[in-house]
Amino acid sequence: MPITSQSMLPFPKEDLLARQARLRATLQARGADAMLVFSQESLFWLTGYDSGGFVFFQCAVVTADARPIVLLTRKPDLLQAQMTSTMEDIRIWWDADDANPAADLKGILTELGLGGGRVLVELNTHGLTGWNLWRCQQTFGDWCRLEDDDQLIRRLRVIKSPAEIDLMREAGRICDRALDAVIDKARPGLLDSDLKAAYLASILGDGADMPPNAPLFNSGERAVFGRGVSTPRRLGTQDQILVEYPVAYRHYNVKTEWTILFGKVPDQQRRMYDVGREVLAKMTDLARPGTTLGEIFDAYADGLDQAGYGRARYGATGYSVGISYAPTSMDVPPMIYAGAATVCEPGMTLFYHVMNGDGDSGLAMGVGHTLLVTDSAPEVLTGLPDELTVVT
Repeated sequence: MPITSQSMLPFPKEDLLARQARLRATLQARGADAMLVFSQESLFWLTGYDSGGFVFFQCAVVTADARPIVLLTRKPDLLQAQMTSTMEDIRIWWDADDANPAADLKGILTELGLGGGRVLVELNTHGLTGWNLWRCQQTFGDWCRLEDDDQLIRRLRVIKSPAEIDLMREAGRICDRALDAVIDKARPGLLDSDLKAAYLASILGDGADMPPNAPLFNSGERAVFGRGVSTPRRLGTQDQILVEYPVAYRHYNVKTEWTILFGKVPDQQRRMYDVGREVLAKMTDLARPGTTLGEIFDAYADGLDQAGYGRARYGATGYSVGISYAPTSMDVPPMIYAGAATVCEPGMTLFYHVMNGDGDSGLAMGVGHTLLVTDSAPEVLTGLPDELTVVT
């Protein structure tokens, strides 16, 4: 099959060009001459470009005027850039012991007449390591003014378009079916990694992407952890497993969190579940236009504090989700923490969770879901069972 340019765009070309126009208008309003885009999420949203090449030095130069975007990348990414993006001017830097792609980038900026100009740099991204930033700074010196972009593109894409919301709804449907598969698989005697395998088989068989980060399937005494662990553990007849995982569909992520118990449920743990569901419901109802993320955090903190679980609560209880590449499914900022000033707007997609790990008793409980802020009540994108899951 012959290779055709731009044959695999994730969105209609006119949508991508409109996003580029929004970015250029924002650059002009800020008095910037250009922007260096290092984030793979930004490149996907802006041009459709889909690649893992961001782990090396990769940068797109977007000028404030209407000149074509120029991408600097490596040869393995050339065809993907041609087929999955609107970009046509693609430059290659070559691997060598003395390679300095920052010098290649400066050459592109020189062609574009950006010497002495204000050039914003996308800093908060896994696509720009400290070493690569240092190489840019050393190579450019005072030849131009490199400035912090202040999350410019991330702010533009925090409100999802109808087409993006459709992708996240599909991710939510895949996520719900995966949780059903995990619950159906759960029984004593299995390794907790067997449930992780059920999750992966379900989402990949359902058309999802490989998840951008490892899921949490923490069982036994490890269920109180807030991060995933290595080394499988066998589930006992009296046990617990906390499950939290992402599902990405065309790189748009949703997440869920749930707890599966085995055997007799201690009264204390059932109360932890009841409190968690009540607090999650209050937080969810607050996700309406005009509410700040700080107010949502207050509902979380007050709920756990009043129930006597203040020692267990976290300093943040959720965050924005959307486009994410490895190594994380979080699309932050914004995050939900005390005093967070970000205001809910229709089109925002958030993951909430109430995770309660009691280090003294060893009991754990976690519930969480992804929602869409609308003009009125929020739309929950990932459902949870109506009742606590107990396997006997």
